[in-house]
Amino acid sequence: MALAKCSKTYFASALCLAALLLSGCSAPTEPEEETAGSALQINAVELEKQLKEFVKDDSKANVIADSQLRKSIPEAQAWIEGLEVSPSKCGVTFAAPVTEQLAKAKMAVVEFEDRYLTVAVYPDVEALQTQWESEAKASSDCARYSVTIDGKTLAYHLAKQPTKTNAEFNDAYVVTSSDGSHTQQQLMVRAARGNVMVGFQQQTTADQTQEQLKRASERIDALFAELE
Repeated sequence: MALAKCSKTYFASALCLAALLLSGCSAPTEPEEETAGSALQINAVELEKQLKEFVKDDSKANVIADSQLRKSIPEAQAWIEGLEVSPSKCGVTFAAPVTEQLAKAKMAVVEFEDRYLTVAVYPDVEALQTQWESEAKASSDCARYSVTIDGKTLAYHLAKQPTKTNAEFNDAYVVTSSDGSHTQQQLMVRAARGNVMVGFQQQTTADQTQEQLKRASERIDALFAELE
C-alpha cells in the first residue's frame, strides 16, 4: 500500500513488492534464474515482452520492467525511512516482502491510468508458497495500524474480501486510510498459480468494490492464460 501522497515512482515500487507498507528494507539482490518442476520458465526480458503484448490495446498502459523497478528501490527506500509505523512490528512485518520478493522473483508492473497490475515469477512453486504464507500472516497480524509522515498520521484498516480466480490461491482486501477528516480506500487483489503471483490495486468506494473485484479477477485470469 502506498500512502496517499506517494509519487507514482514510489507507488509502483511498493506495488511490485506486493507489500502493504515498505519500511527499512535492504538492498535487493538479483534473482537466480533456476526454475523447477512445472514452474513457468521465463526471464525478466521475456516477462516484459509478454506484458506489453497483454496490454497492447491500451495506449495508456505502461509496463515497468524488472530492471527499472530495481533502480527505483533505493530512492523509494529513502522516502519510506521517514515513516513512523504503529505498532512498530507492522513496519518490520511489511519490510520482509520487499527484500524477499525482489531477491527471489522476477518482477514487473503494469501502470494503467487508474490501477496497477503486478507480476512476480518465482524460481519454483515452493518459493512462491512460502512468500504467500508470509504475506498472508502479515496482513492478518497488522489489520489495523497507523503511519506518520511529515507530522501527519493516517490510520489504516484492512478488510478481507471474498474473491475467486482460476488460480490455486486468492486473497483480496479493501484498505481504508483516514486522517480523521478524509478517507480513501484501495482495493488489493492477489492470486498465485504455480510459481507466478499476480496482484491488482486501484482506488475504490463501497459501491464500486464488488464490480471491481469481478473485473480484477477476470483480468488476473486473462493474464495467467497469457503467461501459460
